[in-house]
Order: sequence, then C-alpha cells, then structure tokens
Amino acid sequence: MPTFETLSADTHSALTIDESKLASTYSKFHLLNIEIKEAVQASSDFPLFFSKSTEAQYWTISALCGLAPQENVFETQGTWLGHYAPLSLRTLPFIVRLGNDVQQREVLVDVDSPAVSSQNGEALFLPSKRPTAYLDNKKKLLDERVTAMQQTAVMMNQISEMGLIHTVDLIIEYKDNTNQRVGGLATVNEQRLQNLTGEELASLNQKGLLNVLFNILGSILQVNRVIRLHNTKFPDRAVNNIKFETSKS
Repeated sequence: MPTFETLSADTHSALTIDESKLASTYSKFHLLNIEIKEAVQASSDFPLFFSKSTEAQYWTISALCGLAPQENVFETQGTWLGHYAPLSLRTLPFIVRLGNDVQQREVLVDVDSPAVSSQNGEALFLPSKRPTAYLDNKKKLLDERVTAMQQTAVMMNQISEMGLIHTVDLIIEYKDNTNQRVGGLATVNEQRLQNLTGEELASLNQKGLLNVLFNILGSILQVNRVIRLHNTKFPDRAVNNIKFETSKS
C-alpha cells in the first residue's frame, strides 16, 4: 500500500527518485486512468474502456492492462512493455491533493514507492532547499494531469448525457475450458453513435470527441495484445479468447 506524505524540503530534502524502478510500481495496476487528451495515442497501445471509480460516481477512461486486480501484463521484471506511458504513470511517485479552491494544490509523495531512495536517482531539492529541475518538471506534469482530469470530467459527462456509454461484461475463456465474467466496464454505444443527429455529431467533432470515441471503439482490437502478454507472463492461466456481452446488471 502506498504511503503518501506532503512533499516538503524540510522533510524530504534527502530523497531521490530512481526512475528505473518506476516500472515495477506499475505492476499492480490492471486498470490505468487515461485522460481525454491522450486517449487517441493510448488507443494504439491498450484496449480502452469507460469505468467508474469506487470512490466517485463519475465516468473515466481506463486502459485494460491486466485480467485480474493487481496484475499488469505490460510490466515484466521491471520493464515497461507499452509504447506509451499515460500521465497517471508518468507523474508517479507523486500525486496532487486538491483543496476546496481549485487553485489549492498540495503535492504528495509515496515514500514507500520502490523508486524512492536516498542514494540513487534524481534529487528533489537543491542544498538551498529549492526544487531541482527534475522536481519542477514533475510538478509541471502534475499540473498538466490535473487540468486534463478536469477536462475529461466535463467531456465524459457530456458523453454520458448523450447516451453514448454502453456497459459490457468481459467473458474470459481460459485454455483449461473454464470461464470468468468480469464486469464494471463500459464501451461506446455504437447504435446510439450511428443515430446521432448532424448537430450532435458536429458538436462532438468540434470538441475533438468524435475522434476519441472512434479510437476507443477501435482499441478493442488491442485485447488480443493483452491476451498475448498475459499468456507470456502467466502461462499457468493461459487465455484462449475474450468475448464481450451486454452487461446484465
């Protein structure tokens, strides 16, 4: 479990970040948050779905990186196999906590991350206790992600209100002839998309959402890559096929 502390030059002046160890922290994420602005690029690497977080009842975009919790088939022996690393990974081992005022942002660091060290890696603070260029760049990434998350929330609300979200279950067929049903995911409602009015299509296109929706639909083909990576990493639980069914919930 991560242990987040408010980043402080007084408390964490000796900390360093070993970027080579970051990939090993990805291994426990079977779903990765993807923001609207990076969805098109991410769709060439991962199958993308809509999902709702357990804490907040709003839709987000998630990359499916594993077929079970705590499993990420795009990470193996500390190496990231994806061509693209989402913002949700590139900002690690830091997160931002927002205050009541959207401008109030507090940077937290996971002091239990394998990438956090006191010997190897990038320093966070100069002897003067000012942030290093490395930390400044991380803060810029964090600001970029916060802005992207706010944009995603607004646009996902519009997508949901237009009835373009369709819940699905994944039926995982293992080579030992057993099946597993996985719920909690959704994809683009193709029928609703095809029946949009010209005005609705123009609105989505103007905001860049039409391209995003089509790329999310096309990203389903990346499930085959997940199967290949899963079978390499977990040969004792080899998968034969994955089917999609309309959710019964």
